Amino acid sequence: MRFTVLGPVRAWRNDVELELGPPKQRALLALLLVRAGQPVALSEIVDVLWAQDPPSTAVNVVHRHVGSVRRLLEPGLPARAEGSRLVRRSGGYRLNADADALDLLRFRHLRETARHAAAAGEPERAAGLFTQALALWQGPTATGVPADIQAHPVFSGVDRELLAVAKEAATTALDSEVPERLPTVLQQFAAHHALDETLQARLIQVLAATGRRAEALEVFSAARDGLAEQLGVTPGPELRAAHRRLLPRPARD
Repeated sequence: MRFTVLGPVRAWRNDVELELGPPKQRALLALLLVRAGQPVALSEIVDVLWAQDPPSTAVNVVHRHVGSVRRLLEPGLPARAEGSRLVRRSGGYRLNADADALDLLRFRHLRETARHAAAAGEPERAAGLFTQALALWQGPTATGVPADIQAHPVFSGVDRELLAVAKEAATTALDSEVPERLPTVLQQFAAHHALDETLQARLIQVLAATGRRAEALEVFSAARDGLAEQLGVTPGPELRAAHRRLLPRPARD
């Protein structure tokens, strides 16, 4: 089995993509994936799927979706058998997956390896590993589940986790040789976080460090315009400083 949740929620068995079923069943799988390896309490599942207004049938619906997901993941499993992929634990359910099967776990493994490399004084290796981690991102976490469910903190928290690593990757790369793929990866993140001034500033610095000054200037212009149009503010000190570094220095007499 192979799963993705850093973007669209998808699953494959032997390279054949699976149909994940109705929206709440897909959302249940997404929740189990972002919490892979940990028990997810029944109460948390109900909270994520229905927020503050669960129906009286919510628990029965969850059990039904769990059964469907279990059969989806292990189609040959006998009726009422426990199975090994989706198991009942501590009053809830746990989905078993590892870094080879799930993009989020792979991302976290690469992130931690990158941090160890940086701490060991290997910034170039760290920057490359951060780039590999970020390249797994294909869009907002759990894309394809209903919007009200996708907005739950359990999913938006993963988005914030990735955003923090994007900034960390840029900082690490600026201390070394910037990996070839990193500017493109950062541009993808920046497009989804257009009002995050720190990320825009780091992207400007990375583009400038790789000789892409014209693109860096375009990033600043777009960020400045977006801040004015959507928030009614001007760029803050960090973004202005990144822009100043792009400008030609005045000639001395």
